[in-house]
Amino acid sequence: MDESKGSGGLGGLNEFVFDVHGEGFYDEPALEAEERRIFEVCNGCRLCYNLCPSFNILFERLDEPGVDGDAEKLTGADLSAVSDACYYCKLCYPKCPYTPPHEYKLDFPHLAMRRKALNYKKHGASRGARMLSDPAAMARRARPAAPLVNALNRFRPARKLMAGMIGIHPDAALPPVASKPFSRRLAGLPRPTRSKEKAVLFTTCLVEGHYPEIGEALVRFLAACGVEVVVPKEQGCCGIPHYDTGDLGAAVEKARRNVEVLYPYAKEGLPILAPVSTCAMGLATEYPLLVPGEESARVAEATRDLFDYLADLKKSGLWPAGEPASLGQVLYHVPCHLKSMARGFKGKDLLAQLPETTVKLADGCSGHDGTYGIRTETYEDSLKVGRKLFRKVEKAEGIVASECPLSCLQIGHATGSKPVHPVILLARAYGLLA
Repeated sequence: MDESKGSGGLGGLNEFVFDVHGEGFYDEPALEAEERRIFEVCNGCRLCYNLCPSFNILFERLDEPGVDGDAEKLTGADLSAVSDACYYCKLCYPKCPYTPPHEYKLDFPHLAMRRKALNYKKHGASRGARMLSDPAAMARRARPAAPLVNALNRFRPARKLMAGMIGIHPDAALPPVASKPFSRRLAGLPRPTRSKEKAVLFTTCLVEGHYPEIGEALVRFLAACGVEVVVPKEQGCCGIPHYDTGDLGAAVEKARRNVEVLYPYAKEGLPILAPVSTCAMGLATEYPLLVPGEESARVAEATRDLFDYLADLKKSGLWPAGEPASLGQVLYHVPCHLKSMARGFKGKDLLAQLPETTVKLADGCSGHDGTYGIRTETYEDSLKVGRKLFRKVEKAEGIVASECPLSCLQIGHATGSKPVHPVILLARAYGLLA
């Protein structure tokens, strides 16, 4: 079992069990032996029962007559079924008592990733799956005809055709394509009259191509705090969407490019901010695995949880002037990848400090998790995963907030609500948005 160390500025994962560049990573017998070892431990614990479809499948197969809890009796099809159902929410990692440095070194999410990587190397992936794993490219191609694309995405006959061509379920909600991406709006945004600090913005595909208003709100808010925002032009997709297909080669290449772009800023001591928790997780806990070395470790250490950073700004007195407005009642959804990084929920705390504002946490996975919530074969399951959360939202009054734009999309689709990113709420409260 190969072991390599990683480091994450956001906490959570800091030791890797698998070496994605090691000779034995794609050794199938070695992988099967590791799967059976880990599944044996899971069977004796079952703390993750009903946590996600992967564990449901695992325990159902282990409980079948003839298997009787013996992981050695699981077939190759059983092993693949468990990993295929993993959508890398990573909720099992903070829940598991046997993660590194425990002697069992149980890393279920990366185990599933390794199986998907082996399957991709052996069989590849469909054209549709490859397209879905590269959201930046899809948004870039659609941008010139964004109004038409958005209209077609709401037109059921077109969606049925899309289902047959690239495997997107006709009922799944798709993020809107922005006609003018964030990078083209940046020049028109305010800068601090007197810069007191600098921070680097890792834009993310979702902000750049789909939800530029999140980036606008963040830049406006930071400018009001006296923080100058640096946005490196050469940055690209974090690469984590490629985990869905197991195309680690593409994930490594994108990670390597972003590390090259971000390392000089990390070396300078500037904080790196990503307004989407999945992408922040990628920088902080996955890049040292994908491109191990000093540069990725420095980028990981420089990556900050956005609201943890904003909370520190407030403590140091760098905060917008004026009395903020009340938000009333807010239901604050906690994204899975934010929980996996173990930094607390500072966004919830900052909103709760606004006058006459009550914030209640809403725990639970939305079930979107990248492509899992839109693929034809997993769309219905994704709604089942998010059912408990949707019920909480339906009962709530006031505003619904989530740091994950895709969770906002899924929650809105399932409940009819209109969730908002918390940084937009903060900017509104201080009168920084029209």
